[in-house]
Amino acid sequence: MPKVLTDDQITFYRENGYLAPLDGVDPVDTAAMCDDLEAFECDEGVLASSIVVKGHLCFRRSYEFSRHPVILDVVEDLIGPNIMALSSRFWMKPGKDGSFVSWHQDSAYFGLDPHELVTVWLALTDSKPENGCVRVIPGTHRGKSYSHVETFDEKNLLARGQSIDDIDDSGAVDLTLNAGQFSCHHERIVHGSAANDTDAMRIGIGIFYFPAHVKSTLGRRPADLVRGVDERGHWDADPAPTEDRDARILAHVREAGKRYTDPQYRQEAETV
Repeated sequence: MPKVLTDDQITFYRENGYLAPLDGVDPVDTAAMCDDLEAFECDEGVLASSIVVKGHLCFRRSYEFSRHPVILDVVEDLIGPNIMALSSRFWMKPGKDGSFVSWHQDSAYFGLDPHELVTVWLALTDSKPENGCVRVIPGTHRGKSYSHVETFDEKNLLARGQSIDDIDDSGAVDLTLNAGQFSCHHERIVHGSAANDTDAMRIGIGIFYFPAHVKSTLGRRPADLVRGVDERGHWDADPAPTEDRDARILAHVREAGKRYTDPQYRQEAETV
């Protein structure tokens, strides 16, 4: 018996590879998270978007978002009760700067077996077609494998500019969200986003959840148990933050980021 989703919603996700929009977090809290990110950038002199993995560990507020019961109830209905967070990232697009995300599959770089991860994309500001919201190509999670070219395009927000060439995107769907709402998409669905053509910053956080029985194909790695139990022991534990910008946490996140961007760590998406 699902906790919050209807049978029709679960069937839609299975067939199409996404769900949106879903109500999640109080917009007051998402606005406060945007303030946290701005303060971090002013104090540290680096962009929050440069934290390419495990960004949710760096701030108490985003750590709490990753454990938000409304979000986890939806995730549980999709992947089961024992839930781990592999990673996360703040997706920030300044107005009219040309930043984009190319068509790609998350599964090509996450190194998981089987492919059961679901990405929750939580809007910290409104996310609309005009400011570069997430777009998906429905059903592609059930299709063929795609090879990714690493372009290292400076305007591509992906860590290595991963891009799928020559794909028919005529059926793409915009995942329009208000601040505080979230979407879910399967790790194998082809997705991306266009540039932000407005004057205001567009911000979201993507959190990557998988069931605890899933294994790493890239050796032992850390993940964060956010609900249920880990009976398999496939993963080491991420440290838990006790305050914003904990030096121990930041060092852990930096090391994980180096590994993620290392070209030797790659797994092409496999047909299921």
